[in-house]
Amino acid sequence: MRAQQQRSDTRTELWPEVDVYVPVNEKVRLFFLFTITRAKETRENTEGQFGAHIDYTVNKRLVLRAGYRYGFSLTETDPFKEHRPILEQTYREQLPLSIRLSDRNRQDFRIVNGDFSFRYRNRLMLEREFLLGGRSITPYGSVEVYHDSRFKVWNRNRLGAGVQIQLKKALPLLSLLTPRKQVILDVYYTKQNDSRSQPHHVHAIGTALAIHF
Repeated sequence: MRAQQQRSDTRTELWPEVDVYVPVNEKVRLFFLFTITRAKETRENTEGQFGAHIDYTVNKRLVLRAGYRYGFSLTETDPFKEHRPILEQTYREQLPLSIRLSDRNRQDFRIVNGDFSFRYRNRLMLEREFLLGGRSITPYGSVEVYHDSRFKVWNRNRLGAGVQIQLKKALPLLSLLTPRKQVILDVYYTKQNDSRSQPHHVHAIGTALAIHF
């Protein structure tokens, strides 16, 4: 019985994602994404999401984002539809030893199957860039916490680690406000803990291919 409870309380998921960035001018760019969430052991609970956003670079430290995402079930096990307008504010600071700190605040305005809720998310990330063969290799670690208006508690946290790999030779990534004409592969692992969802613990293996025009 205990082994069954542990299995139902923990799940391994795959998070493939494609991101496309289209510059409008030096300050403004468009951002489109498509991602899938799928349980590794089964095809049940597979979800899809796509979104469109606009980014505004205030200065080298502050980037603002506004967008909309649509989430939906790809199976009949747990059908749902979610409309999610979002706002983001990301502050960046250069630290000693060529380490960069990013503090991202996100506000999710969620309408899931017709029910509205609000979620606040804060993510801290540390990253350090290395150059190898004319390409940027950037390992990073992050921690993110969530507050959900449905439960009025800080119910979720995520711990993550990964590496971004520059697939085309170009200038170092961290020296740029926004990359141009670049393709970047992000491979990462995330551990998610949530006191209000089932399963409570998720081990996620993610890949994100970012295409910058």
